Amino acid sequence: MNSKRRNFRITFAISALLLTGIAFFLISVLDNLPGARIDMTSDGLFTMSPAAAKILKGLEVPVQVKLYITPAEKMPTQLRNLERDINEQMRNFEQVAEGMLEFQVFNPQDDEEMQQALAAKGIRPFQIQSIEKDEMGIKLIWSAMTIAYKDKPEELLPQVLPQNLAALEQDIIGPVYRLTRDKAPVIAIFGPKKPVDQQLAMMYLQQGMQPPEPTEQFAQLAQLMTQGHYEAVSIDLTEASGVPDDAAALIVMAISPLNERQVYEINRTLRRGVPVVMGLQAHEYGYTPAQRGGWSINGQSVETGLEPMLAEIGLTVSEDHFMDSSSETLNLPREVNLGGLRMQTQEPVRLPIQIRVTEAQMDQDSPLVNRIGAIFYLWGTPVISDDEKISSHGLQVTNLIRSSDNVWSLPWSDGPMTANMLDPRDKDMDKALPLAVMVEGIFPDTFEGRDVPSWPAANNPGAPDDPLAQAQVAPAPVDPQPGKLFLIGSAKMFDDNILAAGQNALLLLNAVDYLAGSQELLNIRSKTLTQRVIKPVAAREKMIWRIVAVLLVPLILAVFGFMRAGMRRKAAARYRESIKHATRTVG
Repeated sequence: MNSKRRNFRITFAISALLLTGIAFFLISVLDNLPGARIDMTSDGLFTMSPAAAKILKGLEVPVQVKLYITPAEKMPTQLRNLERDINEQMRNFEQVAEGMLEFQVFNPQDDEEMQQALAAKGIRPFQIQSIEKDEMGIKLIWSAMTIAYKDKPEELLPQVLPQNLAALEQDIIGPVYRLTRDKAPVIAIFGPKKPVDQQLAMMYLQQGMQPPEPTEQFAQLAQLMTQGHYEAVSIDLTEASGVPDDAAALIVMAISPLNERQVYEINRTLRRGVPVVMGLQAHEYGYTPAQRGGWSINGQSVETGLEPMLAEIGLTVSEDHFMDSSSETLNLPREVNLGGLRMQTQEPVRLPIQIRVTEAQMDQDSPLVNRIGAIFYLWGTPVISDDEKISSHGLQVTNLIRSSDNVWSLPWSDGPMTANMLDPRDKDMDKALPLAVMVEGIFPDTFEGRDVPSWPAANNPGAPDDPLAQAQVAPAPVDPQPGKLFLIGSAKMFDDNILAAGQNALLLLNAVDYLAGSQELLNIRSKTLTQRVIKPVAAREKMIWRIVAVLLVPLILAVFGFMRAGMRRKAAARYRESIKHATRTVG
């Protein structure tokens, strides 16, 4: 017995030493091999996209990426792993870039000289709530990145937090792509100013004062393009301020009347193959507080002058009142009287002309829209395609965005809208209708057979009045090239007051990226910007799910219980019968 026990102990010790040696050997060998990771996210957020790998492999001059972060031991508990997670992704970028991306980590926590240098760049520490054991407090931490390339201005990521890690590829590769681009593409923007109300202008003139200047409606579009590292050029579509010859794309916000020459210039731009993003507003609404509460809604039609050109192509933006059961809320200012004191408040207003479009209503095969969660389609209308006319021009149309399946339209009428018009009951409901389309091909000359329209003298004070002089400056003939038109039945959704709603700004930037040829950048961004939304549920569907939860599940459990009890009773009966049989046999 003792010899067996001794042999077992010796065998066990030798086996343990042998396994330990094998483990150390494997660790030393495998430690130098790149680790394997499995990305379980539905969008592949942590898998490097082919576009990002292509950009990194195409670098010819090293890009410096620097991380300024507080050490892990001084971080709040929830941020202890932040540096490790960033390092893991950046090492992957370094490996793919093959030495053309240099990553360094710095600790500015106690380095005053470094802190001053960072402050000069616009990077500062920020406060994070910290929970340590049984104490709650505020910690001041650093977590920022800079991206430098040659002598170009550095790109800054002033705050890098765990919630930003999924978008780190976009945040790093996007600036790398833009910094290494030889020249920023030129984006021409035509966004008409809002004219001064005629009555207000008359009041100013009667008092001997000059009326105020028209106000900007689309000033933020230029800022948005600049943030996307495009060269934004605002134009007036006049003889002195036309579409630049080197424009990579043209943005047209049609929300007021255009003259015939401006329409000609837009058609000419399409003919040249320059991509165009066009938002066309068929009508606008005014909200006036009603005396007995609520709001009075007044409609006003908008004739942009682009309608004949689009109709010749085979496109129509509906002019009817268009309403969708999937609606959004607007907070409107309202003045109230509280005990003689007049105060300004915000009142939420939800109407079917304030349309909400969700991810499920967008073409998931298009990188332009397939990762956008929701947009605010304010006062928009459907875009209708004439398939026969489209085909006759050799064009192709793709519906990118559509309405919900519960929409209704009413013939247009200027003036106040009634409550009945906004009520979906007793209406002929339509199925989903297209709200934005992409048209591709060589666009027709919609002015063919006509003289080139002259520039109106009011828009061109220095233009010659002599028709012969005007003929001498007529534009040169166009060599038609394949082009693209992204047409959406709302321009109001992109004005300065609404652009930040939903993901309207992202939709516009995606459209420019797609049309201006930055497909790689678009593919990178499309991975990381999904915003999951809860789709609206109809009352009937809600009732069905309530019945399932309240009745069906307990019923299934009860049926299972009865069946199980019956089976056990039968098993017990068989067992008793077998016992009786065994007893009789023995007896």
